[in-house]
Amino acid sequence: MRISPKHIMCAIDFSGFGPLIMGYGKALAREFQADLSLCHIIQDTVMLSSHAQAGFATEEVTAQRIEDAKEAIDLLSEEADMEANSIVSLGHPADEITRMAKKHGVDLVIAATHGGSGIKRFLVGSVTDRLVKTLECPLLVLHSDAKDHSGAVNLPLKRILVGCDFSQGSELAFDYALSLAQEFEAELHLVHVIKPHKQVELGSADYIKIQEGDYPGWDRSDFLHLQESAAGEEFERRKRLLNRLERQLGNMVPQDSRHWCTPVTSLRQGEPYLELLDYAQSYEIDMIVLGIHGHSLLEKFLVGSTTDRVISRAGCPVMAVRQTGKPLNS
Repeated sequence: MRISPKHIMCAIDFSGFGPLIMGYGKALAREFQADLSLCHIIQDTVMLSSHAQAGFATEEVTAQRIEDAKEAIDLLSEEADMEANSIVSLGHPADEITRMAKKHGVDLVIAATHGGSGIKRFLVGSVTDRLVKTLECPLLVLHSDAKDHSGAVNLPLKRILVGCDFSQGSELAFDYALSLAQEFEAELHLVHVIKPHKQVELGSADYIKIQEGDYPGWDRSDFLHLQESAAGEEFERRKRLLNRLERQLGNMVPQDSRHWCTPVTSLRQGEPYLELLDYAQSYEIDMIVLGIHGHSLLEKFLVGSTTDRVISRAGCPVMAVRQTGKPLNS
């Protein structure tokens, strides 16, 4: 299923990340011939009177701040030589961005975070973290520790990584990744990570103790032979599983799509987020695409740790795709 965003929205806060976010928005909007909007959310301001009494800003002050924000956005668009609509709203940034995206029919939101630590990481990342949990459309998170946020972007994309666990959530993420790979004629890296399980090894004395009196005639050599047989069966079972997973990954990319992108499959074992990050770094991946599972109340606060951890640690952009999103077919 070919997916093409028709309306892209950049979430900006006039910080140093603004040019980087706008650079990606401009490049992707041009590639997909999509409409582009720049969104800024003004948070409620608490003002102190001369008697140190707290109160919210008046309607006149709020209206002026909204007007100033629109002018600032127009200036940014002019300086970046880009055509974009301005969206300004008042409230909690993540909640309002989510509301604006739904109101204006946005297909893709672009935001930024970085791998800082302590209070700085909390303040910068908190909005993006909540967007991952609340947005229904895909969220492209730009991640950069570099000091230069001049707006230079790494497009066209050459290598795209999609995490595949064969769930419904990863299926939609795959559709987005495949569409991007075809659009940019890029390599599409399909990676499935097998999370290891702990195996308990018993010594012969332990085994005989567990069996109690059932096999009184067994000695240590009998038990070692049983262990070797079990290990051989486990090896064959695992080999069949790996072969099946390899075939599933290879069959995910339709033959006609291979004219526009090059699929690369990989099976890895370990902690999923660590393996995905290591793979992305090793193969110089330009973008990671991951799915988000479910949309329950608990999930809004405890989104799958793999997506959260990859977003907070990746050195390249990460696109988070929720299954409830409504993709647009081209």
